[in-house]
Amino acid sequence: MKTLKTLPWIAVTAQICFLTQTAVPSLVKAETDDGYFNMDLAQLMQVNITSVSKKPQNLADTAAAAYVITQEDIRRSGVTSIPEALALAPGIQVARISASKWSISSRGFGGFTSNKLLVMIDGRSVYSPAYSGTYWDQQNTLLEDIDRIEVIRGPGGTIWGANAVNGVVNIITKNAQDTQGGLVRGSVGNLEKMSGAARYGAKMGDSTYGRFYVTSNDRSGNVLAANDQDAHDGWWNAQGGFRMDGKVGTTNEWNLQGDLYKNDGKQIVSPFWIDKPPYQTTNYGDYSAGGNNLTGSWKHRLTGGDLLSVTAYYDSNFRKESYFNQSFATVDMNLQYETKLGESNSLTMGSGFRRVGGHFASTFQVYIPDQTDNLYSLFLQDEIKLIPDRLWFTLGTKYEHNDFTGNEWQPSARLLWKPAVNHSVWTSVARAVRTPTMIEDGGSVTVATFPTPYGTQTMSLRGNPAFGSETLIAYEGGYRWQASKDLSFDTAVYYNDYDGIYTTLPGTNRSDLNQYFANAKKGTGYGLETAINWKTNSWLSFVFTYTWQNLELSYKNPADAAIQNLTGDFTSSNYPKNQASIRSAIDLATNWQFNWWLRYVDAIKGRDPVNQTTLVPVDSYFLLDANLIWKPQKGLEIMLAGQNLLNSNQLEYIAEMITPPTKIGRSVYLKATWSF
Repeated sequence: MKTLKTLPWIAVTAQICFLTQTAVPSLVKAETDDGYFNMDLAQLMQVNITSVSKKPQNLADTAAAAYVITQEDIRRSGVTSIPEALALAPGIQVARISASKWSISSRGFGGFTSNKLLVMIDGRSVYSPAYSGTYWDQQNTLLEDIDRIEVIRGPGGTIWGANAVNGVVNIITKNAQDTQGGLVRGSVGNLEKMSGAARYGAKMGDSTYGRFYVTSNDRSGNVLAANDQDAHDGWWNAQGGFRMDGKVGTTNEWNLQGDLYKNDGKQIVSPFWIDKPPYQTTNYGDYSAGGNNLTGSWKHRLTGGDLLSVTAYYDSNFRKESYFNQSFATVDMNLQYETKLGESNSLTMGSGFRRVGGHFASTFQVYIPDQTDNLYSLFLQDEIKLIPDRLWFTLGTKYEHNDFTGNEWQPSARLLWKPAVNHSVWTSVARAVRTPTMIEDGGSVTVATFPTPYGTQTMSLRGNPAFGSETLIAYEGGYRWQASKDLSFDTAVYYNDYDGIYTTLPGTNRSDLNQYFANAKKGTGYGLETAINWKTNSWLSFVFTYTWQNLELSYKNPADAAIQNLTGDFTSSNYPKNQASIRSAIDLATNWQFNWWLRYVDAIKGRDPVNQTTLVPVDSYFLLDANLIWKPQKGLEIMLAGQNLLNSNQLEYIAEMITPPTKIGRSVYLKATWSF
């Protein structure tokens, strides 16, 4: 078995040696309009990112574990969704639970309800206020419109606030000026049954540009891990939207964009508890979700170069399932001001307000009271040039007031040192918090029902008004080296100190069989993440990534460790200690491209779907994706792609409590894209 697992890496090594050391006359430089192979890695390291300091910074000059997934990365990888694209970044665990569900996390704490990774689309938060996680099936922005995905591993609370504990994902779409003309895309496949999209952009005035798009996907289901029967998890989505960008004079810029979407899918809920015999059942049901959003921003450049920015968004969404119905309306407004204090200080400050209204239709399985929550925030960050062009010190903090825990402070300090050209060394220390959610504060989830001589008895997982914020003190460091215009190294290490981590504990009354959320755990996490980019020549490039991580949690009160609860040591074992990947982009000939991507994911453990206190193993696995691209004429691209090619059915993750284990099938699809 060990020999079989090493075969993919032997094949990769053989290809590298062959392609880099052997003359292959048939391989010629592709004359494409991608621009990727015309840009060296030194230029890529100068790409501006905004998710670390909330203002443009060169990636090479960022004192954080940052990684940028470009539009070209997305296109050549052959991914068909945003969750799949996030696996391109080091340090991010992406595991598919079913056709429409993923576990995505940074530095541990994975799960369908991953709650320590803040996800945004153009600065609009898309996490669910009910449990702070992200419904990934509702994030279906047109992939071709994504300019880049900025992935920050580590805390981002000083800038983005609560829930940016272990990472920040900011999906940034293209300016409307960059998407002029038309695009039509269609695909067919065995799992990606049918997909279609259209987009058109046009100039709407002297300095105003706009676009609109529609997209729809029909995805087939997988099979159950227990018996290879239909997993009843197929789903369909449709989404449309627009974006407008404009300028007023030389000092004002504005943006307005919005989306409208609808999802329908199937799912198995097991165990599904009812209040009469047989009590524990399996529900083969449907779910639907939908929503709309509108985001606007305005930037004004003041005399002297100072910048004043105002952003606001409205987001309304609903989700209807057999065990849980919810709807939310969110209003968010932010004000930001950037100024310089002399030659050495760059000051950024801002304030914000968010109002979230939640409405829930109670079921026997889940109860959450309707509520409206308000969040007020202030932040201040000062970047100080200690030594010009050599040493920068950044100090900042964010203050928030929320309706659950009151006042929260999230300070950080970062130091960036450039000892020589193309070398960057950085270190940071920061505090971040995850504030309680609506369900943790006052909700209830049924986890068992059984008969007694006195009638039906129900056991629930219940919210706790005394439940407080989870806290993190993170210590990080990293090194970036641009060895040449065609070779770069990026490595980060971290040590995380956690306190108040959530778990469940029984009530104080012996007759109370329920479990209650409690901040009863603490622990540490530490690890290493690295990425190597190598362009061997004009037609061949490689990207290597590797992640090693460890997470150790224990009870703050040793007496609690002896009490059986519903979380057990699940959190300490549901992440892979080792992840590695290698992907290659090859221009085979004029108008022909070949791309492949091999990933290794270490073994994890998941919660047994029947006995919730028992953990079962999920073996380590390899994933291989590959695609061949043909461009028969300018503007037309045809792709034949395969995903999960090494495994006909692969178990990647066992979800907590609801979805039965599902094996992900092999996918093959044919896609055509026409730009005009």
